[in-house]
Amino acid sequence: MSVNPQVKKEMAKVAKQFTEQPHMRLLGSEAWVFPIQLADVQMKTVVRSQMDVLMKMILKILKKLAVKEANEIGELLAVETIFVEHMLALLKQNKMVKKAEGLYQLTPLGTEHLNRGTFVHDPTDEQIDLFYSPFHQEVLTHDYEQQMIEDTDNLAEYRIEQETTQKDVTSLEDDQMTQLILDSGYEVLVDAGQKQIDEITSIHVKETVPVVCFEFHLHDTTEDLVFIRVWNTWTGSFDVAFETELNQKEASRLRKEYFEQETEIDN
Repeated sequence: MSVNPQVKKEMAKVAKQFTEQPHMRLLGSEAWVFPIQLADVQMKTVVRSQMDVLMKMILKILKKLAVKEANEIGELLAVETIFVEHMLALLKQNKMVKKAEGLYQLTPLGTEHLNRGTFVHDPTDEQIDLFYSPFHQEVLTHDYEQQMIEDTDNLAEYRIEQETTQKDVTSLEDDQMTQLILDSGYEVLVDAGQKQIDEITSIHVKETVPVVCFEFHLHDTTEDLVFIRVWNTWTGSFDVAFETELNQKEASRLRKEYFEQETEIDN
């Protein structure tokens, strides 16, 4: 199978790391692809912030006293009624306070937030794009400084059959997706406080991208060790997950094949 010139050129750049080492022999190399899913994730987020003084004082009053009108709180705190009314409306909207039988009452949620000293703002709809690899079962960060291999039609897919079913990104549980988003570098610190993912509302695969890997078969002549290194062109780094699997399953076979070939040539 012919390899396009761009693949040869980029492979040669990476191979120099090995060929420039006197004790290292490059026995062979190949290129193949694996899929990355570009996922469109829709979610609801909330911001948890420190409770301001007025909110905290109003909740403490409602916890201890029977209050009918906002002006009663205003008089106790020496605050204009309009500010108290605004805060009570916000607390009712966020289900921290309710009015029952003509009295303002603290709800269990209000009690919880008062004890924590935090306030959770209204949920906000957000969207994020993630590049998820079913093989790695994680989000892979793209190194945009790496030269992308555009033509992958002649490249085979990763050849090792997986013993367990690889999870499609759309089949992940909400807690798994939440952790992936956080691990991807999603910014949780904002001016108002700390952002939290409240709900994953939908996951849609917009595109499946074939990513090229360069596989190098190497012989360390000092240690007399044959092993495999894999360069992932998406991350711009050597891929430990692929290397681990290939070395476990194929390194001994490659050693036998290459050394038998050399023996036949010598004879």
